[in-house]
Amino acid sequence: MIAGDVRKYIRISVLFGLLLIPIIYALCAAIDLQYSWIKKIAYLLVVLCLLIIPALCLKARAYFIVEGVCNFLFFPIDVASLYLNGQPTSTFFLHNIFATNLSESVELVASMWPIALVVVLLWILYFYLSARIENEYLFPRKVVKIILLSIGGGLVIGMVAMMIITARTYRDRAPRDIMVDGITLAWMKLYKIYPYNLYLETIDLAKEHYTQIKLQKQVASFRFGLKPKHSEDAELYILVIGEAARCDHLRINGYERNTTPLLSQQPNLISFDSAFAQANLTSTSVPLIVTRATASEREKVYSERTLPEAFKEAGFKTGWITKQVPFPFIERAMKECDYAKFYAKGVDVAANYDAEMLEDLKAFTEDTLQFFVLHSLGCHFRYELRYPKEFEQFQPVFGEMLSYSMISKENKEQLINAYDNAILYTDYFLNQIITYADSLNRPAIVLYISDHGESFWDDERELSLHGSYQVSKYEYHVPLLVWMSDEYKTKYPQKVANLLQNKTTPVSSDVVFYSLLDLADVSTIVDSTRSICSPTLQRVDTFPIITGTGSVVPYSFTAVK
Repeated sequence: MIAGDVRKYIRISVLFGLLLIPIIYALCAAIDLQYSWIKKIAYLLVVLCLLIIPALCLKARAYFIVEGVCNFLFFPIDVASLYLNGQPTSTFFLHNIFATNLSESVELVASMWPIALVVVLLWILYFYLSARIENEYLFPRKVVKIILLSIGGGLVIGMVAMMIITARTYRDRAPRDIMVDGITLAWMKLYKIYPYNLYLETIDLAKEHYTQIKLQKQVASFRFGLKPKHSEDAELYILVIGEAARCDHLRINGYERNTTPLLSQQPNLISFDSAFAQANLTSTSVPLIVTRATASEREKVYSERTLPEAFKEAGFKTGWITKQVPFPFIERAMKECDYAKFYAKGVDVAANYDAEMLEDLKAFTEDTLQFFVLHSLGCHFRYELRYPKEFEQFQPVFGEMLSYSMISKENKEQLINAYDNAILYTDYFLNQIITYADSLNRPAIVLYISDHGESFWDDERELSLHGSYQVSKYEYHVPLLVWMSDEYKTKYPQKVANLLQNKTTPVSSDVVFYSLLDLADVSTIVDSTRSICSPTLQRVDTFPIITGTGSVVPYSFTAVK
């Protein structure tokens, strides 16, 4: 009898141990858990609670078979994502899996046959033990109540903790919003816990695919009415979309720190010091940069085609290279480009630097008319992950251990130091793009604009990061830079003169669409009052913007803090 009980408990222990493989590996490999034992303990407790809950309702054999089918069969996916990216399975990672064809998958598995063999043996062992285990409840009924009460209490404590974190991070939130944001934050944690992340990300991927098809149908018949441009020269136009860069943190715009040592030496670079984003969130702002939509006419995002598609209609070859996770709108736009590249790395993965995009830009550059969008990680939080160690000029910083829990006014110095280091790396990245474009000896333009800015407790409202519900100039005043080659200056001298004339004129980010087409001398649909290289550019003192709530409000750059 005792020997039988021992065998039973050994089987149960082995089965639980197998189920914990991706969890244990996450504790060792997940970037978010690397520098905090508190996070590791909290993560492990949450995982164990989620693992135990089904065992309170199901008998042992049924429980382990269900967990085997829903959990253990897919653990190699999560382990692979942790190994390659340092984070659990994401929509981005699943997208790459589904994009891989069968022959590539077979070739990959064949090249890793020892690991594949171990995985198959573990599967066989798991289901063999599951079939042989006695089909009885794992916990006595009296113990179940105690476990449920403990888990319930833990969930309440966890929710309160999430609300406290939200309240500290976003000081402009109302109590009701803090509660909603706290619940949302807690829900988002499931996206980092296997196997829930796998299923949630798969559902999101399916939704994105459906949305992408829907968007494609909406614009299928849309045309700008552009005629192909005929040029004896191969011309190159590059739009670089930055992330969370503030205009006033660039030395080239008067910042006290030398954050732009390379760009400051570029003779053909013009900085527009009064440019403003139309939104303070990437997902809202970027579509308004690459379409004719505005904050007050957002429906054009879904009813019209994008800037690369306008260039393609004008006879250009187009490309979109992104370091960010493309959402459905961006995926639809990328599908229409001649060349598209996104990296299978998440935002919080180390050694994931913007300059890597330069190699892909070089690989696709041809001796013809071309237009590219490069969407960078820029100054995306966590700032320390945005630059190599040699760019850590401003100190002290937290290092790669920086997490959202450290966002507080007390840590302002370290946060701004890291942020300025990210700006310094952006200077290097943009200079690399410009140097390459210049080496081609052709008419070329590089236009850089950030999607939005960032707050650092700049006034009595004590706003931080971005997406604030209140309007802050620190989240809307963004850098707008234009570089042109000598060949471009020779070919289009009047456009260059107009750029210089307009560099202090206040503009909204909606000028990007019209300005790039005008710079490329594709003028059929250009509104000259919204082009920075036009003599009739209209000064904009007040324009609509979108706040973190999604509401549209008028913005006066002279009146708003």
